[in-house]
Amino acid sequence: MIDKQTTVENVIAQIHDGATLLIGGWGPARKPMAFLRALAKSPVKDLTIMSFAALDLDLLVGLGKVKKAIYGFTSFEGAPGAMVNFRRARQEGALQAMELSEYMFIAGIKAAAERLPFYPTRSGLGTDILTMNPEIEVITAPYTGEKLVAVPALKPDIILIHVNVADYAGNARIFGDCYLDRLFVRAGGKTFLSAERVVPTGQLAEDGRAMDILGPWVNGVVECPQGAAPGSCYPDYDVDAAKLAEYTWAAQDPENFSAWAKDNL
Repeated sequence: MIDKQTTVENVIAQIHDGATLLIGGWGPARKPMAFLRALAKSPVKDLTIMSFAALDLDLLVGLGKVKKAIYGFTSFEGAPGAMVNFRRARQEGALQAMELSEYMFIAGIKAAAERLPFYPTRSGLGTDILTMNPEIEVITAPYTGEKLVAVPALKPDIILIHVNVADYAGNARIFGDCYLDRLFVRAGGKTFLSAERVVPTGQLAEDGRAMDILGPWVNGVVECPQGAAPGSCYPDYDVDAAKLAEYTWAAQDPENFSAWAKDNL
């Protein structure tokens, strides 16, 4: 097997201005924050971020890295904190956005994973999602004549995912809910994993359970203990409530946030 271990710096060096990133995890859970902190400090800009979003999107928006956000929701999901930077950017018209239902977002990733131009769904019919996103077409099903939404393929250039444990070849295990990460890694582009631990393959598979992510889908893996902090990574650690509260306080003012970022990233 090919040794795919690399560094955070090498991963970030492969992200260019204008790239489209698909970020794994869900809300504040199991986000690849080690990668995102490094990206936030880099000169890269004009990114399109696709995510079930929380701190990941809000951090990059607050530091002027994001041109467009595509999301199924934006929420800290009960964790302390709020998406202050994201809300301010939306209110000021400083951020392009494609706001979708959760299933429409999944359908777009499914289309990319299956190498289809779009994915049909009923989700979104009769809602303002279509009014706000006129580029999304309603089509007539050829067999039944019913109206369906054709969600365009959401194709990433780079996929960033945090896992509990991986081996040097990129095989990985996720403890607890995998969310949509098994699907995300098949959506195209380059996939990079940050892992709480990198272990020998035999140790990774010693309980006989199948891998959650297979190495052939992965371009690089980096050992990053506490790599999802201040979010959670079940069962290794929960959200850091104090850090998230501090982050939210700093984000209330753009100048304060820039100063906070210099000291905390």
